[in-house]
Amino acid sequence: MNIRLAILIGTLISFSSQAAGQAINKPAQGQGYKQTNTMGGGPATIPTTGKLRVFLLAGQSNMTGQGRAAELKAPYNQPHKRIRLWANNRWEYFVPTKSFGPGLKMAHQLAEHWPEDTIGVIKVAIGGTGILSFQPDWTMKSANRSTDGRKGDLYRDMTDAVKAAHKVSEFELEGFVWKQGGKDMRFQELADEYLGNFEKMITALREDLDAPAMPAFIATFATRRQFEEFAGTINKGRPGAYAVIKAQLDAADKIPHVVTFSHGKLPCHNDGIHYNTEGQLSLGGMVANAVEKYYAREEAHPDLNAS
Repeated sequence: MNIRLAILIGTLISFSSQAAGQAINKPAQGQGYKQTNTMGGGPATIPTTGKLRVFLLAGQSNMTGQGRAAELKAPYNQPHKRIRLWANNRWEYFVPTKSFGPGLKMAHQLAEHWPEDTIGVIKVAIGGTGILSFQPDWTMKSANRSTDGRKGDLYRDMTDAVKAAHKVSEFELEGFVWKQGGKDMRFQELADEYLGNFEKMITALREDLDAPAMPAFIATFATRRQFEEFAGTINKGRPGAYAVIKAQLDAADKIPHVVTFSHGKLPCHNDGIHYNTEGQLSLGGMVANAVEKYYAREEAHPDLNAS
């Protein structure tokens, strides 16, 4: 065999092996939709009357949700003619069959609040996941700072889902709902970076999704007053708990169009961490309350929500 040809073949084999290795190591995209896809109740068209108001939900385990679908009663276990979920790469009825998070009650309450419009929910969430997995400049190395690299680029999951939904429907992106923080509380360094990482994420989402004034709603554990009163006992074995909760509260003061609300202690499963069916319905109602209050304020005083 010609020596030059042999060298060329060897080089190509080497490059192919490297590429194959990278492909094997690269995490699968779309993992953020796994639980959401189980909550679809079959394909559904979008009503032709009124607006389609869409909310993007994201976070970790209490956003994924461990409410039990088998415990739901009407209307939450039935298709609603004006509620849709982006599941399995299409709009479906929002009818959980296994588990559910706060989006279910939120959607039903907002459908009552806007009786002429349809509520759409797009959710990207994986339990035990840090905020670095939701960054616009995601890399596996960065996400592995919180041991989450294998879960893939969840920022891309968020933007891919919204853009895919836009291809088949016209809608207004009415809000971003964030329930996350527990994972970052485990790492003091990441907790100290939390506010900056949240601001980078929401700023990029607004730009990439062409929604410059999209409000963000952060669900956290304590009000400002409660936080200040109990700051000395707030860590509970998580060294970054104080910094993360403070960052979530500060976000409302430092980033435009951000609302932080406290849900306090909610009913949980026996682990004391994950909200049960009652807890998730309560949380969803609180999210809807925050959304309603924001838009009522904007309607009355459009200049106030800008700061």
